Amino acid sequence: MAWRNGASRTTAAEWKRLHRLAKQRLPYRCAQCGAEPVTGRGGLELDHVVPVAEGGTDGFDNLQWLCASCHAEKSRREAKRGISRRVARRRRYDRFATRHPGLK
Repeated sequence: MAWRNGASRTTAAEWKRLHRLAKQRLPYRCAQCGAEPVTGRGGLELDHVVPVAEGGTDGFDNLQWLCASCHAEKSRREAKRGISRRVARRRRYDRFATRHPGLK
């Protein structure tokens, strides 16, 4: 699947490979709060620093480990930004569409 900016979604197999390599190459602790994974309670979640939908890549310089609570908070902020962008885009469209001389 491609995003609007032309970036493509990573396949499940590619993401699993990146996940495995990231455990070796990136510090395995939460990049936000510094928490380390607790055995038996799930691990950390691999996250894009800059979301793919906003032009981020799958390179290790754009990946970080986050605990579940930090990842959820970051995802909420990103969702709000996405909604704001869509609302602004719609307002821009409405403003120009109503001013077009060929439209009544």
